[in-house]
Amino acid sequence: MHVRKLATKMTNSERDTFKDVITALINNGKYGQLVSHHTMDHHMHSMGGMDAVGLQRFVPWHRVYLYELEKLMIEVDSSAFIPYWRWTTQKMVPSWLRNFTPPVPIPSGSTINVIRNVGFPPPLPTNSFINSVMSETTFTDFVTQLESAHNNVHRWVGGTMSTGLSPADPIFWLHHANIDRLWHQWQKKPSNAGKNPQLTGANRTMDPWSQTVEDVLDIQDLDYSYGL
Repeated sequence: MHVRKLATKMTNSERDTFKDVITALINNGKYGQLVSHHTMDHHMHSMGGMDAVGLQRFVPWHRVYLYELEKLMIEVDSSAFIPYWRWTTQKMVPSWLRNFTPPVPIPSGSTINVIRNVGFPPPLPTNSFINSVMSETTFTDFVTQLESAHNNVHRWVGGTMSTGLSPADPIFWLHHANIDRLWHQWQKKPSNAGKNPQLTGANRTMDPWSQTVEDVLDIQDLDYSYGL
């Protein structure tokens, strides 16, 4: 079991490890492959919230997505992990990531030059809005509101983060770790037990990986947790 720490609680060594491991995965091509997977799923399932299936897949698919990156990171350095960016309280890109925008070659043969246009409206989500999200009592209402907050963060960072190639920007993973953490917290409420994504047939599988939605409902089964 490893712990995904809050970005502001990481040691300098942990921050360097994160950047070094991401750089290694860019250089061996595995990072670019992951970026391409996001683009394909965005197209196939309208992950921007444009259809009902995409909305139900939103948090479980990205849970698998982070898990698959973290597995690759651990193969490079067993101490590596994906931190989370709590943008309700840290209303800026973490300082140690501001200049970390490496170019990312992808399998199509092109290279993504990561750019940011920080501060573009709308503003980052507030604590009061997230509290409202967490008070939703059905999964669909919860994820609808959570995805709205998620989209605002992408737009606020701007540049590459406002496109389907957003995972090329390393801040993507810290953002989605926070989204995953919020889902986990919502799941832990006793009143939300059994309130899961409503998916049937092939949509239950988080392609291109083999995990089904049932496989990823409990993060303990995936051997990670979130630090405070």
